[in-house]
Amino acid sequence: MERERLDQLIREFGRRRVLVVGDCMLDEYLWGRVSRISPEAPVLVVEQERTSHAAGGASNVAANLVALGARAAISAVCGADAMADLLREVLEQLGVDCSGVVADQDRTTTVKTRVIAHSQQVVRVDRETREPIPPAVEAALIAHMEAEIPRADALLFSDYNKGVLTERVVAAGLTAARAAGRPTLANVKPANNGIFRELDLIQVNQLEAEAITGLPLRAEADLLEAGRRLLRMGRSRAALITQGAHGLSLFERDGPVHHIPAIEQEVYDVTGAGDSVVAAAALAVACGASWPEVGVLANCAGNAKVRKLGVAPVTPDDLREMWRMAHPAASFQPSAVSPERI
Repeated sequence: MERERLDQLIREFGRRRVLVVGDCMLDEYLWGRVSRISPEAPVLVVEQERTSHAAGGASNVAANLVALGARAAISAVCGADAMADLLREVLEQLGVDCSGVVADQDRTTTVKTRVIAHSQQVVRVDRETREPIPPAVEAALIAHMEAEIPRADALLFSDYNKGVLTERVVAAGLTAARAAGRPTLANVKPANNGIFRELDLIQVNQLEAEAITGLPLRAEADLLEAGRRLLRMGRSRAALITQGAHGLSLFERDGPVHHIPAIEQEVYDVTGAGDSVVAAAALAVACGASWPEVGVLANCAGNAKVRKLGVAPVTPDDLREMWRMAHPAASFQPSAVSPERI
């Protein structure tokens, strides 16, 4: 990808709107310092100095879309509690349209509380509900989703296996998106893999790919077979497998496989990297990018995220910096390693 093409696609991001449907959550950070061990038990005593909050899960995907210059709306479910109010406040401050966040009186808003001392995570406490949403809430969510899809340039399912993406919700979203001619994407959890069929792109990490396909990815041959299985099982146009320090691989149903190496750098925190990857991929697809270009942008986004502590979205400047680090020779073409059709 030439630098001019990168800049062209990034400019196009600002003209796109993406609807995110999935499991929203709030990330809470308790920042402090450690100076002693508790006399009650052999544990650290963290003296809390401040508290901060960020959008997590599907909410973080929406936050990444906005940070990359696009417009984002979210259809999701939360509880009727103070944390839900705080989550909406965070989303509104980011510029995310959260009018489609449905409140369920019997549900707890998903909150992940991380205790950070001297820039190191000490412990994480999760509060969540994993039960499938009830029919009435499901109907309200679908109604908002169906109304929003014609206004969007892409539909993105963000699955964290918290009960929001039921079979009925996903089916209704796919039907509406196909009727409107909108591309569809999903980051998929193994437990729900069966409900995502015939999307434009599915994205998983290596562990998820192993769980879905039943293949341990120990060699390139395993990776290639896993990609073929993902495409066959989901009947999607493309599948993307992220592999941490080994980069990512993008498999085309009607084309070659592209391996894109990770960018050598210091890694601070991988939390939320998958959200950054799928957000960049969704915008690239919405802009009409080729599959190799989708892979390059997704790779830049994931590598940009791991340089940041905590759940933090990436920006266009982050993408440009990653491109400069990876391609100092001013141009780059991902290698097609499998010329045969999948």
